[in-house]
Amino acid sequence: MAETAVIVVDTNVLLNLATPVVDGRNRAPTGDDPLKTLLAAYDVHVPSSVLGELGEATGGEDLLAAASKLVLNASHQLTTHDVTAEIDEPLDFGLDRGESHGIWLANDLDAEMFVTDGFNSTNYLFVSLALDDRNALFTTPHVLCLLADRGALDRRYVDAALTYYLETKGWDRQYVDTLRSNYLTD
Repeated sequence: MAETAVIVVDTNVLLNLATPVVDGRNRAPTGDDPLKTLLAAYDVHVPSSVLGELGEATGGEDLLAAASKLVLNASHQLTTHDVTAEIDEPLDFGLDRGESHGIWLANDLDAEMFVTDGFNSTNYLFVSLALDDRNALFTTPHVLCLLADRGALDRRYVDAALTYYLETKGWDRQYVDTLRSNYLTD
């Protein structure tokens, strides 16, 4: 039996995976649970700062708060690491605390993937520079497409989820359409 791949994710990825599950609006895709599927498919690690950021987001009555609560309820399936003492100097480049800690953790664990959703900004380029060469940089839409390609998520669900994210998150259409073309078409 193959080992489960070790991946490191940042706060936004977990929230983006949980949001369609807690969104009761008609535009939200239904039928699968991408957060649960990710947690079952991979050995998911996070820096403890991610749980802190999730806890800070639970205070409201909006989708963000609901998604944060869902992730925190599933946090027993995450392996959490306190990396604060391990980092000599925080990474710069305008990266937030969670991203910086996640990059350090991905490098330390030799993780097969670091998943972050800062791909609509120049931060994504800096994240790729900060990761050791052995780590692969992924995004939520890319991981969803991989999970569909491997049969863990229904392709129609992932296609609907990608449309949902385009409409609600303003993700780059060309990037998402390229992923669709590479993974969701026969």
